[in-house]
Amino acid sequence: MKLTGPEGAFELNILDYECSDSPYFMDRNWLIVSVKTRYQNRECVRTAPVLSTWELELLLKWMRSVADERELSPRLTFVEPALGFSTLSGGRGDYRLRIKLGSEARPSWQTGTTPFYLPVAPDQRELQGAIQDLERQLRRFPVRD
Repeated sequence: MKLTGPEGAFELNILDYECSDSPYFMDRNWLIVSVKTRYQNRECVRTAPVLSTWELELLLKWMRSVADERELSPRLTFVEPALGFSTLSGGRGDYRLRIKLGSEARPSWQTGTTPFYLPVAPDQRELQGAIQDLERQLRRFPVRD
């Protein structure tokens, strides 16, 4: 999933399940995620288990609701506080998102311990492309019983 804006870009790719053979439901559904960020000519790639399969489903539903301009919630947070999303969209195709990057997802050039908030402003075509990419990734890494 890739989202861009005038100041930077964000890309999220699921690499694999963290624990492929665990007997525990929760452990079997953690995902290893690659997060690529670009902000003011600085780039960073971080890889960490920051999302679960069911959180990926939530992200997909949330992104669809933003695209349909009937957002489920202005913010989306997850169990791991390393990643979060919020919308500041004004409607009529004006998509403005803010991506929270904390702890394991925070860009390496960001000093301190406070989260970094990356602004992105995808157009409708890019937002739909990001949703389709999330759908493909979820098909590759579905929730496991």
